Amino acid sequence: MWERIRKGVLLGAVILALSPVMVGRAEIAGDDAFQNLKWQQVHEEERAGVVQSICATEDYIITIENLAEDGETADVVSAYYRKDKDENGNQVEPYTLAKRTQDTVWEHGNGMAYNPHTKEIYVALYTHMIPENRGCIYVMDPETLAYKRTIKISDDYNILGIGYMEDKNQYIIQTNVEGGYSFKILDADFQIVEDLGEYADTAEGDNFQDLEVCGDYIINFPLTLGLGIGDFIHAYSIERREMAAAAQLDFGFENIAADEPESLCELEPGVFLAVVNVTNTEGISTVRFYRTELPYYFQVKLSAENGTVKEVPEKVLRGERVSFSYKAKEGYEPEALRINGKKVSLGKEDKKYLLDNIQEDQNVQVLFRKIPFPVATAAAFGIIAAAAAAAIGIYYRMLQVRRERRRKARQARKRRQQLLREAQEEIMI
Repeated sequence: MWERIRKGVLLGAVILALSPVMVGRAEIAGDDAFQNLKWQQVHEEERAGVVQSICATEDYIITIENLAEDGETADVVSAYYRKDKDENGNQVEPYTLAKRTQDTVWEHGNGMAYNPHTKEIYVALYTHMIPENRGCIYVMDPETLAYKRTIKISDDYNILGIGYMEDKNQYIIQTNVEGGYSFKILDADFQIVEDLGEYADTAEGDNFQDLEVCGDYIINFPLTLGLGIGDFIHAYSIERREMAAAAQLDFGFENIAADEPESLCELEPGVFLAVVNVTNTEGISTVRFYRTELPYYFQVKLSAENGTVKEVPEKVLRGERVSFSYKAKEGYEPEALRINGKKVSLGKEDKKYLLDNIQEDQNVQVLFRKIPFPVATAAAFGIIAAAAAAAIGIYYRMLQVRRERRRKARQARKRRQQLLREAQEEIMI
């Protein structure tokens, strides 16, 4: 019997381990989120070649500028500051150049993806001017910007773009025309585990730039240069395996003769940075960075200890506010909130709290404390002591009065007894 129980427990544990964990997640707010995006230019500089791809690490925004398609000319890799402080805590200007190298031929350098766990950047080459690079990706060190090694994916096609799905520890690649422009999912060892199919017949344009993965969406720019139809952004649904959105782009160009959106990366949840090559009407070629925020759902999770908290919508759009109420159980009172690990004090009489301008997931815990037994103050002790002393004084005075009365009563009795004796003696005489 015990052996059957043991096997049953083990089987249950295996099933639990293999079952998907159903958890909510922050996410782009649907297919319509890609429409009418507002783009803010945050950087511009002159270029010698074509900036093909971009990715973001913890500290840097990294680009590859392709200078020639000859298999011999080394390309330019640049790292720009992502934040207002560098890795050493020094104040810097975001989007300004931090470092630059030119020591490796990155082929076309069409795509990049950064894995924060391996601390490596994976480069989709697209071309193979160097014959042995067919179907390969290069690995880059994000600190030195140097080449590390080569990973072979296939002998049948080249890789157009690559993205990393951190929640699944998987990669998504897009093949070139020889692979049907298909999307494929790779495991952590870069082995193909799933083919998501081909979408070229639903796309704007006839080729593709690099890609980025965000939740259920694969996002990229189709190549529309010279087609006269403007710029577009594509969003493919991984779950539905179909084109979810093909939205027209408006960067607000002025005096621009030609432009080509090449690549984009995610800086924060739903916040993207695009790299666009432009040539103005005077013939000057530059590269620009454009920033945009997509409508984005964040999670709000509420919990309470020694009390209750009113539920709120689990998903809240970026920038919205959420108000919730809470109530302590008998014998407890509000103490504090813990919001994403940060403690916020509460008043004893407070019953509501407002989360304003939500810009990230909110994990809120309402803390209640046991109402302490009343403790007398020094002044109260003084009053009590004075009252007690007065009461004791009164009691002793009452005792003294009683003693005096008893003493006088005894003296009166003795006097009466003496008078009685004297009267009896006179009678006898």
